[in-house]
Amino acid sequence: MILKELTLQKKWFSETSPKNPHRATATLTLTNTVSDAETVTVGTQIFEFKTSGNAGTGKIKVDISGEGNTAPDKAAAKLAQTINANSTIVTATAGEDADENDIVTIEYKEIGTEGNAIAVAETMANATFGTGVTKLSGGQYGTPCPMNN
Repeated sequence: MILKELTLQKKWFSETSPKNPHRATATLTLTNTVSDAETVTVGTQIFEFKTSGNAGTGKIKVDISGEGNTAPDKAAAKLAQTINANSTIVTATAGEDADENDIVTIEYKEIGTEGNAIAVAETMANATFGTGVTKLSGGQYGTPCPMNN
């Protein structure tokens, strides 16, 4: 039989308010058509919507060329697809909110608070992350949280 010594640490969380772990997220809401050269920034990556030609230097092209691709539902799907193909830190999902607006939900890949530091921005006439939203938010560790040794 092998005996090991265990060290118990002081309880640091409340039993009345345990928390589930979450990834940090932000939601871009598109309310109308997307225009050429509008951008969405996630962290250090800039995604540029293009109806033709290439994206600007240092930007990643979101191809919205072709009939109907500037519509918010198609543009949201194209943006999510482009983010997923190019980002190592977030994933994106296109869908609709309760008011039937087209949305792109951007989610940090890891659970915890680290994703809350990832900047988001847009230069779009018909889309927004919301008033005052400049970073992903809502990321948290669960309680109790295991300690790293």
